[in-house]
Amino acid sequence: MCGIVGIVSPDGFNKQELSEAVRLLHHRGPDDAGEYGNASNTVGLGHTRLSFLDLGSSGHQPMTDAGGYLHVVFNGEIYNFPALKKELENSGFTFRTNSDTEILLHGYKAWGNRLPQKLKGMFSFALYDEQSEKVLLVRDRFGIKPLYYGIFGNTLVFASELKAIFPFSVTEKQINRLAVSLFLANRYIPAPQTIWEHIFKLAPAHFLEWEVSTSEYTIHRYWKLNPLPRKFSDSDGLQAEIEERLYQSVSSHLISDVPVGAFLSGGMDSTTIVSFMKKELDKPQAFSIGFTGWENSEDRFARMAADALGADLKVELLEKIDLGDVEKLMYFYDEPIADISILPTFKVSALASSHVKAVLSGEGADECFGGYGWQQPDNFYFPDKWSKLRADIFGKRFSDIKTHYIQSMSMGLFDTGELRKAFTEEWQNAIPVDPFTHFDQYREEGISTLKQIQYLDIHTFMSELVLNKVDRASMANSLEVRVPFLDHELVEFLFSIPEKEYFRAGKQKWRLRNYLKDKVPADLYDRPKQGFVGPDQFYKDYDLYHQLLIHGRLVAEGVINQSYISGLYQIKDHWRLWKLFVLENWWKKWM
Repeated sequence: MCGIVGIVSPDGFNKQELSEAVRLLHHRGPDDAGEYGNASNTVGLGHTRLSFLDLGSSGHQPMTDAGGYLHVVFNGEIYNFPALKKELENSGFTFRTNSDTEILLHGYKAWGNRLPQKLKGMFSFALYDEQSEKVLLVRDRFGIKPLYYGIFGNTLVFASELKAIFPFSVTEKQINRLAVSLFLANRYIPAPQTIWEHIFKLAPAHFLEWEVSTSEYTIHRYWKLNPLPRKFSDSDGLQAEIEERLYQSVSSHLISDVPVGAFLSGGMDSTTIVSFMKKELDKPQAFSIGFTGWENSEDRFARMAADALGADLKVELLEKIDLGDVEKLMYFYDEPIADISILPTFKVSALASSHVKAVLSGEGADECFGGYGWQQPDNFYFPDKWSKLRADIFGKRFSDIKTHYIQSMSMGLFDTGELRKAFTEEWQNAIPVDPFTHFDQYREEGISTLKQIQYLDIHTFMSELVLNKVDRASMANSLEVRVPFLDHELVEFLFSIPEKEYFRAGKQKWRLRNYLKDKVPADLYDRPKQGFVGPDQFYKDYDLYHQLLIHGRLVAEGVINQSYISGLYQIKDHWRLWKLFVLENWWKKWM
């Protein structure tokens, strides 16, 4: 993958500061680096490259068009670039490279701001048009690739990671107290907020257009997932179409001038991907980690899948999870993130990166095929019997679904009442009325409870937590992760399927099970879903939590009440302690 960074300032910019920002993104692209500044020194672009297509110097970025007035820095992969290239060539455009980056230059000339709608892939990019004096920032539909921007007076600064924004002297580090509350409540900080004031996440499926001469800007949404189902009459034909669309997506994600491997846990998602890879590759390379002495260690299931499918599996066995690594990870994540799989994901990325530069992974399958436990009707949460009775009579309202979703996602609930107990008096004003209000924007009328939950999954849990986790853990190891289940046309198709055609109560992802049943042992496709985690005891290190937190920075600097931490320790509340542990480690690294 790559890293991008840039600055737009009518007062000019310091080229050494741009170089330092590029240096901080070296791990995202160790193969090459480049910088650009316009003649008036008001626009600067920087790039680090992890190369997959057109490996020579012609793929160097920032890339400029033949006319010399369009400049782009790009992070991602455009999987339909062969078709777009042909379309543009038929319209008279001439290409100088075999890189998908050049598609953005010619595509902008042909389609203007409609360019993002034409792209299939994962991407964030910045394009500077010297003629119109505009800068365009674009992020892919699901937020697979990150993009941050900061506005400081009349200056715009943007980057793939927050750390690359701060070398510019115009910026300032000021903690966003609201974001701290949102992190504890959600395990992540929802867009557009970040942990810092004046810096924002560009939301998925949006682009920002900045006027260089006036410093005015607008943000536009260019795509929306339609969750309304359409009718299908042929169930067997539907199975075949799902499989064909998955195969085509996996095939397009394998386009590369260097080898591409896969993460393989032995679960249905990764096993399905490796099965389709086998149609294109003689012996796919796959990577997994396991834990010695743990009966649920995924390496043995990964071995069963690899043997059945003919994959070359490489496994690293760990004796334990070292929670001391969390502080190191906070450097790469830039913001606190409290998913317990951040450490295993980092470890398997390190293993894979020693053999390949890119892997395919199964993110998106649970969201689209009904793989999460909270999607099951028997697991629906009601706060009391009266709300359940009302829902049974009149149906579930969005408020019911939101309450259920908050309980499912929080893993150690920090609602407003809990935040008041946790924060010191000085921080009480950081507590929002509703720390879960970002769910409200994804309310859709006229859809079922399941579809509404899936819609929230796609736009919040997956986009904000899962994909963020995977991007940072992999890019810390200079590894690109591609996600075939998130081809947007495939997702649109899957969301158009009525739930009776893909969902069975008590039986997760049965369409994928149907596909795998003749290809791998039943122990694989019949096993219950297991998250990518390690043994529970590693996350229940109460003494470590207590030792770090009770006299830690959060207490010393008057953020969290010491008595609150002592209370969590006494009742062994490991989920809330884990969130505070992550926040403490982030605080030590960045404050």
